[in-house]
Amino acid sequence: MIDQLKAHVHSIFAPYQNVKSAQELEEELSQNLKEKFNDYKEKGYSDEEAYRFTIDSIGEVSELVESINLQHNELEEAVRMNFSMQRLRGSDFRSVSVHDGKFNSSDLKGSDFSHSDLTNCTLKSSNLEHCTFEDVNLTATLFKSTNLKGATFKNAVYDQAQFKGCNLSGLVFDGESFNQTIFSGSSLKKTSFRNATLKNVQFRMSDVKKVDFDGAKMDKLTYNFLSAAKVDLSNVTLI
Repeated sequence: MIDQLKAHVHSIFAPYQNVKSAQELEEELSQNLKEKFNDYKEKGYSDEEAYRFTIDSIGEVSELVESINLQHNELEEAVRMNFSMQRLRGSDFRSVSVHDGKFNSSDLKGSDFSHSDLTNCTLKSSNLEHCTFEDVNLTATLFKSTNLKGATFKNAVYDQAQFKGCNLSGLVFDGESFNQTIFSGSSLKKTSFRNATLKNVQFRMSDVKKVDFDGAKMDKLTYNFLSAAKVDLSNVTLI
């Protein structure tokens, strides 16, 4: 059954074996599925049941690969996949497009999501420590109860993104643009939004007194909310 699992994964990635990113993702997924299969077997399931449950855990793949640029060795995926409850430390998710994907309860420490499209993805109860989110589309993405200590955010799109109950302490969002973004019940101690642009941004049940908004630009709604929370807005511009 293990060989059958490997063959199933290989059949998915077979057309893209010349792309290093695809090979690495295939190896990682195969290993994770093998561990899942063995877990089901230890719980007393038959080979057929364990295999079916393991395959089902992959999630629904709507379109695995949208386009590949072999000259630049880039893999651009359009997938609907479930990466939940996985150990994916240091994974390469650069230049992928994962719409409606799930990264829940997974260890993703040190993973790189640069140049990716994570529209409407959910990242709940996962370890995202020291992850890189550079030039990433985070439209409607939900971060909930995630550890983002030491994460890097740069030139990202945060439209309607939500950060709920997350550790954002000490993170730098300098120069970023936020639109209808929600920070709810999150730790924002010494977080920096210097020279950032904030429109209709909400900070619910979050301590923002020690957040640095120096040089930021914001609309009246965001300004009034932060002013009521006694945030230092002495060098903020209204837009």
